[in-house]
Amino acid sequence: MIAANITPNSMFRILKKVVGVALGLAVIQHASAYTIYGPLEAYQTTTLDYGTRYYYGNDIELGGPKNFGQGSRLNVPIITYGYDYTFLNYFGAKGVAAIDSAMNELNRLPAASNVKLSKFITQGNQQINYTAQALSLTDIKSTVMSLMVEHMGLLGETHVWDLAYRDPTPVTCEYGYGVWNRNYDPVTYNPTPYVNGVQVGYTVVDLCPSGVQVADAVEAIVDGTSIAEYSYTAVATRYAQKVGGYYLGLTRDDIGGLAYLYHRNHYAYEGLDSNAVAQPFPNSTWNPVNTSATNGGATNGGFQGVFGGVEKITYVKVAYDSLLGTYFVPRTNRYSIPYVTNSVLKTLQVMRITTRPDIIFAAGDLTVEPFNVTPNNYPNAYVRSYSFLTNGALTAGVSAVINSVITPQEIITFNDGPPVYFNENPSFLDSAQFIIYPEIQWGWFDGTTNAPVIFPNSASIATLEQQIESGGNGVPVGLWNPLSAFGNTNGSSSVASP
Repeated sequence: MIAANITPNSMFRILKKVVGVALGLAVIQHASAYTIYGPLEAYQTTTLDYGTRYYYGNDIELGGPKNFGQGSRLNVPIITYGYDYTFLNYFGAKGVAAIDSAMNELNRLPAASNVKLSKFITQGNQQINYTAQALSLTDIKSTVMSLMVEHMGLLGETHVWDLAYRDPTPVTCEYGYGVWNRNYDPVTYNPTPYVNGVQVGYTVVDLCPSGVQVADAVEAIVDGTSIAEYSYTAVATRYAQKVGGYYLGLTRDDIGGLAYLYHRNHYAYEGLDSNAVAQPFPNSTWNPVNTSATNGGATNGGFQGVFGGVEKITYVKVAYDSLLGTYFVPRTNRYSIPYVTNSVLKTLQVMRITTRPDIIFAAGDLTVEPFNVTPNNYPNAYVRSYSFLTNGALTAGVSAVINSVITPQEIITFNDGPPVYFNENPSFLDSAQFIIYPEIQWGWFDGTTNAPVIFPNSASIATLEQQIESGGNGVPVGLWNPLSAFGNTNGSSSVASP
């Protein structure tokens, strides 16, 4: 499955138009929560704003929120990643260093059974680099962190509240709505409207009788904050990242959700992925071996059983040359998974062989079809693709999907097209009439005094600042001309700064 994401600037404009009021309720307690994730169910249609999310910029999500105990996760503890030549051509060594830095942030997370929620931040995790904000830069490191948390099985604050149904009445456009809260506290596991200590409310928005038949419970902070000041907190919320914003790490809610999904005592009926085979139990005459090592399509056809969590996901960078199709040495990883058989807890030994990186980072021009999402047609910052392996044998006669496995294979393509400037008819058609910022401009930055890296990074900060300051009310479109990236790196995956 493939999904696209529009830009932070576009998201802000859409939310500002859709949500005209904020709820004025007082915060009565502080709590945290997370939303688990899995394949879309039959009722989760675009009419209820699932999948293609109309009220969040027509962004496409690969799955939807799940009831407690039904979430999806990875069951491969070692995931490799590499860079396509298209990524290297545009983002260069600095782009590699930025993404390596994101992966190292995730690699430093503790194992699920060792997580202490009090060690993780709730508020202030997203900081603003004001130079980067003035230049309309989006931090690629923070974007990758958010995408990886989603790939591990979490959704964010735009699913604290969702519609369960929309029932018509005899009067045109008068509907009854079922709204449910599937956002779970990491300690009690009870549903809660709080995320990282902030209470989230909703307003049911329905565009009937317009031609767009979409309704949703659109989230809003309940302390009276205006939509212009609305700020999501969880890294799992892909819409949370602001222009010029960067993350210090994961929040309490993010780590709480991951600890729930990947704890060794969280058992779920799952299957191994297509590259993995189960090895014989030591000192046992029973050999559960997946001889085919294939997934049989959308339904996992490999070895299946009741597995515990793998405790921690570790990301390993590997060499990859997609241009020539060579220089990738097949890798064999061996690991163990808690496994229940005949009501007895055992350890399943797994061998997994890969012939390409699990995650490939690429670049391409996403400002034109087919990647644009209609009808708003804002340019996409990236597209991503991965799948769910569902256990079809278990769901026979059951209306809801039970558990599924997220495939480790994913391709993430970042937009490398030229900056696109937003104009709107009839108000703003001339660059001299309005402050115009590019919709997509990738950068890498943090809170240090280092100047932000701009991709392609041969364009200097001084030049870009001069263009903004000399452009009157806006940036002269013809003067913004970033060139190819260049740089060098020692190829290590240690943490780096812009």
